[in-house]
Amino acid sequence: MGGLCSYSDTAFAAGEKDKEALKLHDQAMDEDYLAVEFDKAEKKLKDALKKCGDDGCSPKVLGKLHVALGTVYGGSSKLDKAKEEFIEALKADPSASLIESLTTPELTKAFEEAKKQAKPSKPPPSKPPPSSEEGDESDKPGGDLEHTPIPEQAVNTPVPVFIEIGEDVTVAKATLRYKPFGASKWTSLEMQRVGKGWGAEIPCADVTTTGDIKYYIVVTDDSGEQLKAGSQKDPYRVPIKRDLEGDEPSLPGKKPPKKCSAKEDCPPGLPGCEKKDDQEKRGEKGWGATCEADQECQAGLICQNGQCEEGKREGGDTGPEPAGKGKKNIIGLGGQLDLMLINSAENVCSGDNDTYYCFYPGGTDRFFGDPISAQGTNGIQGGFAPAGGRVFASYDRELAKIGSGTFGAGLRFGIAFGGHPSSDQAPPNALHPEMVNFPPIHGELRAWYSFMGSQFEQGQIRPFGFLGVGIAKVSAAVPVTVCDKLLKSGEDPIDPSDDSCPGSTPAVSRDLDAYQISGLNFVSLGAGATYAFTPNFGVTAEIKAMFMLTTFAVVLAPSVGPVFAF
Repeated sequence: MGGLCSYSDTAFAAGEKDKEALKLHDQAMDEDYLAVEFDKAEKKLKDALKKCGDDGCSPKVLGKLHVALGTVYGGSSKLDKAKEEFIEALKADPSASLIESLTTPELTKAFEEAKKQAKPSKPPPSKPPPSSEEGDESDKPGGDLEHTPIPEQAVNTPVPVFIEIGEDVTVAKATLRYKPFGASKWTSLEMQRVGKGWGAEIPCADVTTTGDIKYYIVVTDDSGEQLKAGSQKDPYRVPIKRDLEGDEPSLPGKKPPKKCSAKEDCPPGLPGCEKKDDQEKRGEKGWGATCEADQECQAGLICQNGQCEEGKREGGDTGPEPAGKGKKNIIGLGGQLDLMLINSAENVCSGDNDTYYCFYPGGTDRFFGDPISAQGTNGIQGGFAPAGGRVFASYDRELAKIGSGTFGAGLRFGIAFGGHPSSDQAPPNALHPEMVNFPPIHGELRAWYSFMGSQFEQGQIRPFGFLGVGIAKVSAAVPVTVCDKLLKSGEDPIDPSDDSCPGSTPAVSRDLDAYQISGLNFVSLGAGATYAFTPNFGVTAEIKAMFMLTTFAVVLAPSVGPVFAF
């Protein structure tokens, strides 16, 4: 009995070299093996066994090392060597078992054969002593807070983590620190308030293969003190499996997270990993993560109230928004004011310059006189002058995402008002064009670029620039005085003593409106901004320069109007 008790103490107590050996084990299996660097993994495991020597490690650790080395041999298709290591594992620890997440049918067969041949080097103890620490895998990780992990999760499915914190702790921040199976670095994820506790979901991007995900929770109270559930050295573990044996886990009051497609193919020859199918891109953020648009969230989630949540968009669509983050189609109504840059000119009402037309004020009666050359008459000074305006309907379509912005095209069609009067009066002589009309139409085709993402996104101001071409006519009037030597029908003869017109030729002084005419085509260049009050309603304002052709002029045209997106 004394010999048996001595063996029991040795078998279940932690060995002096256990910690160093397990560190090499984790590096070999979590890093080298998953990177398909089997030679490096084999070397580390053999180094670990050398450290253990004859009695430096507990039987359980020895068994674990031999199983791992056999698994590495299996990955290299060296099944005979794998079986030898499994035999050594079972001799050291009869309760040794394969690594579930890395098991293949070939390894299972080799392990079963090893069971038949293995004979324990020492008889197993009747039962472990209750003081076992390292050997008792049922013990939960320590820490300041109580936490119960989910029992398992399926591959390519977000892992829900929830912790309920006592009312005596005022939580300022809760952070989940986790390390995916095979990863070398820890990742932080801010937890959100869920019912009576705090929760988060480890995203699909970090649940792409079977194996254990490790994590611990750090809670910071309002005084800055940190409390933990688990730790980096002693984390919680959630097994990731191909298929779940129990119910699908979820956060309290939430639906189980949906499985999503993996994003990368497994390294060739790595057991426990499955191929992934391509799908429309969605983000990696899980439930509760901060966001600005649906695409940042995982499939099945939408961005709502600034964080990823369960829900559906109108029409049941939970997929990514097109091209950019906002709406793709925008229709609107707008009003535009035209300001023309008037050129300085002489002899504007003489009838020999097609750029200018003169009318008697307040009507459509066109001037067909014969002005004399007199200082201070029949000429205008340049500057900006109002040229009427137009109202229009618009349609814009977002076509593609380019850089940090989006590219699109649009149409404008409307009615112009103001401009010069239309006149069908036949000229009394050959000095003047036959007639002049103002067509009240406006048409424009443009291409645009929104500099900060989609042009229409709720709560955001989106500046854009554009270039366009179109058809329109623009004209603006300035007052002008002429000395006309022709009398209109019914006018009294010119009084020779009338000195209102200088010079020797008798003439009548007339006050007219001289219109500068431009068009009928134009090229436009401008910039603007859209602000969306709701997901579907907003307002757009812009300023553009219209370069009128073929009768040239420059027109500045500010506009504003409501827009509707879908």
